[in-house]
Amino acid sequence: MNKFPLEPLGFLKWIVLSIVVVLTLQTFNIQVLNQKVYQAKTKSLVTRSKNIYAERGQIMDRNGVVLADNFRDTSNKALDYSRIFLQGRLASQIIGKLDFNGHGVMGVERVFDERLSGNEGFRVSVEDARRREVYSRSENVAEAIPGKNLVLTIDKNMQELVEKSLKDGVTEYNAASASAVVVDPYTGEILAMASYPSFDPNSKTQGIGRVAKNEIVSMSYEPGSTFKVITAAAAIENNVVDPERVFPNEGKSWSWNPKSKPIRDTHVYGDMDMAEAMVQSSNIVFAKIANEVGADKLYRMARNFGLGMKTSENFYGEESGKLYQPYELTRDDRTLKTMGFGHAVMVTPMQMVMVYATIANGGKLMEPMIVKEWRDANGNLVEKNEPVEVRRVISEVTAGKIRAMLNRVVNSGTAKLVTSKKIPDVIFGGKTGTAEKFNQKTGEYDYNSQVASFIGLAPVENSRYVCMVLVDDPNADKGHGHAGGVTAGPIFRKIMEGIYYHPELSPLTHKLARVSGKNGCDVDFMGLSVAAAKKIASDRNCPVNFVGEGKRVVSQRSDVQDTFGLELMLGETVASRMPNLVGLSLKEALEVVGNIRMNVEFEGKGRVASQFPKADTELSKGTVCKLTLKERG
Repeated sequence: MNKFPLEPLGFLKWIVLSIVVVLTLQTFNIQVLNQKVYQAKTKSLVTRSKNIYAERGQIMDRNGVVLADNFRDTSNKALDYSRIFLQGRLASQIIGKLDFNGHGVMGVERVFDERLSGNEGFRVSVEDARRREVYSRSENVAEAIPGKNLVLTIDKNMQELVEKSLKDGVTEYNAASASAVVVDPYTGEILAMASYPSFDPNSKTQGIGRVAKNEIVSMSYEPGSTFKVITAAAAIENNVVDPERVFPNEGKSWSWNPKSKPIRDTHVYGDMDMAEAMVQSSNIVFAKIANEVGADKLYRMARNFGLGMKTSENFYGEESGKLYQPYELTRDDRTLKTMGFGHAVMVTPMQMVMVYATIANGGKLMEPMIVKEWRDANGNLVEKNEPVEVRRVISEVTAGKIRAMLNRVVNSGTAKLVTSKKIPDVIFGGKTGTAEKFNQKTGEYDYNSQVASFIGLAPVENSRYVCMVLVDDPNADKGHGHAGGVTAGPIFRKIMEGIYYHPELSPLTHKLARVSGKNGCDVDFMGLSVAAAKKIASDRNCPVNFVGEGKRVVSQRSDVQDTFGLELMLGETVASRMPNLVGLSLKEALEVVGNIRMNVEFEGKGRVASQFPKADTELSKGTVCKLTLKERG
C-alpha cells in the first residue's frame, strides 16, 4: 500500500510546474545563453540576401552607334540578362563575345572585362510567411555600379565597307582568308579592322577556331617586299647607300658565293637605283643594300619601327613576331641579305601598317589606338584617349624620299592595278608584297603557298588613310595570279573608292555622278599601240584625240574640251628625250614620267606650270624631274 498517495490535482500541478521550469530554462537558453545563435536562425527564415545585377557597359563605334548592348528577358520570374550584338557579324573579331557566366572571352570584351562589367550591388530582402518580399522593410545595402561604356575608334560605315570588300576578294581570288586595316597615320586611330571569314557573336556555337581570330594582330608571317621600305630607310637614314646610286645588272640571279644559294628576281631589270628597285621590287638590289647597311643598323631600324614586339596592350591575342638579333643575321652570308627583301623576319599586319603610317606622317611611330574614350551610364565623358607618339624613327626628309618611291610603285611599278579611274584626283602610293610560306617540315619555302599583301597611302602626300590588305593563299587557278599587286592591291582600291564615294566617309567634296555603264570610253588604253587604241575606240564609239608623238599610249585623261571623249598622250616606253608635261595634272605627269624610269620631285598644287628638264631635252641616266604645280586662275 502506497504510503504517499498522489492526489490527481497534485499530479497535475507537478506536471504544470515541470513544464514551466523547462520553458523557463529554454527561454533563458534562447534569450541569454545562445541569444545570437537563435537571432541569426530567426533572421534567416524571414530575410534573403540578393546580388543586384550591374549593367554591362555598351560598346559603340566612334559615332555612338551601339555594337554590343544588354538584353533583359522578363518572360521568366527571374530576370535573365544576356549580351546582344546589334550589328551581328560586324566587327565581331574586334568586339569578341562572353562566356556563359557573362565574362568576356575574346576581343575587347575580354581585354576590358573588368571596366565593362561594373560592380554588382547587394540587397537584404525581408519576407513574410508566404515568402513575399516586404518592401517597406527591405533595403539595398550596396547599390550596383554599372560598367563603363566603351567607345571604339572604328567607324561602322567604314567597317561595313571593308568587310564587304574582303568577302568579295576571298571569293574572287579563291583565297583561304583576307584581312584589312585602315589607320589614321597622324593619330594611330584604327578606323576599320577585319578578317574574313568571321563569325556571329550572337550564336552560341560560333566563335571558335580561325574565324574568331583578329588576324591583323594575331597572324605572324614573312612580310616579303613590303619590308623593303625598312631596308631603304636604314640605308638613307644612316647615309650608307645614296638613293641615286646605280646598281649594276645581275640578270635574274645573283650568286656571290658558289656555296650559297643565289638570290633571284622574277625578271631582268637592268641597272637600277634604289627607287627603280623599289618600283620593280628587285630582291637582288635590296639584298645588296641590306648587306651594305649591315646587321646592326638594319636590326636597329626594324626594332625602332616596332618589329619584334607587341604594338599595344589593348589587342586580344596579339603576337610579337620574330626579329633576329644581329649575331643571328650574320651566322651565314645569306640571312642578312634575305632580310633586306622581307625574309628571315616575322611580323604581324598591325606592325607593318604602323611602319607605313610612320612613313606617311613624316617619320613618327604612333601607337595604334582602338579605344577612343570611356563614358558612364549617363553618357558623360569619363576618360578620353589621346594619340601616343612612341618615337621618331626617321627624319621627314627620309620619309619624303620613300613616299616618292611608293608613288612610283603605283604609277609605273608592281601596283598599277591600284590606280583608280573613279577617283583619279587621289594619288596613291604603296608597296606590294608576295611571300612564300616557310614549310617547317621540309625546311624550304613552299612556292605554291603565299601571303600576298599591299600597303597603301591615300593620298601619298598628306595621307588621310593608310590601309593594309593581306590575302592568305590566293589561288592562281582563276587566272588572277597570286601576287600582291593583282590580289591585295585591287581590294585596297575598292576600299578606297568606297570610302571616297561614301556620303558620310568621303574626306573631300566629290561629284558622285556615275559614268553610265554604256559609256564606250570606260576603257584603259594605257600601253596600247596607236593602231590598237584606234580600233578599240572605233569599236566602242569613243571619241579620242591623240596628243604628242610616239608608238604607244602613255597617259589618258578626259578631253580638255569637256567632251565625252578621251585625250590619249603618245610616247615611248623608253624615252630618249624629255616629254612636255606642262598643263598636265600631277597624276597624269607621274604616269608619263613613270614610263621612262625617272625620279620625280614636285611642289605646289594643281597642274604642271613648269618643268625641269624642259620638253625635248635629251635625257641622261639619273636625271631627276622637277615639277612646279599651280592652281588654275
